[in-house]
Amino acid sequence: MSRMPYGFMVREDGAVTIHESEATVVKKVYQHYLTGDSLGKIVDWLKEEQFPSPSGNDNWTRATVDKLLSNGKYVPCIISMDEFTRVQYEKANRSNINYDNGKRKATRYSSEHELSGCLVCAECGANYRRITRPSGEVVWRCANRVEHGKEFCRNAPTVSETEVKSSICRELYRDQYDAHIVREKIQSILVDPMAICMIKRKAPHSLESCRQRNVPIRTR
Repeated sequence: MSRMPYGFMVREDGAVTIHESEATVVKKVYQHYLTGDSLGKIVDWLKEEQFPSPSGNDNWTRATVDKLLSNGKYVPCIISMDEFTRVQYEKANRSNINYDNGKRKATRYSSEHELSGCLVCAECGANYRRITRPSGEVVWRCANRVEHGKEFCRNAPTVSETEVKSSICRELYRDQYDAHIVREKIQSILVDPMAICMIKRKAPHSLESCRQRNVPIRTR
């Protein structure tokens, strides 16, 4: 039997319910992350407060905290969809920071395809990967699910590149897709298990915009 996710427990009657003390820790971890704390700083705080880790001891690690921040099972019973979405955006943004100089990495949109590094899985926080099927159809799939299977990301949908581009055109009010405009205007695209693209646009002068819109797309 697989281990129950941190924050949940099984009652004597076999029903799964919320483990209140662990759920409180999960909520605080999300709050700390959204206020700017790094994974390392959150680990230090957890150890200082002597909260038991998911393994039952005080051996909290960055990987353990990152897993909590990427676990879609907390929505909506412990973490709201809004909090979870904001954390996934923040994770995507931080992955684009060079911590040696505090500046954005130049590689975010410099890869072969303008959408590489842009699509983010709402369930596990991994980037989406561009895949060409034998039929010639181009789709995007969660990299975690491609590499590790459903055990690591159970519900991430496969989305058609054609549909993603159409969604972007609707968001930008354009008749035709323009890769250059996408690099300039789109900050990130969060894809949730219902295949809803939550598109976040860049503000002028490369400052992040809090504007986002939910755009439904078809799965494959």
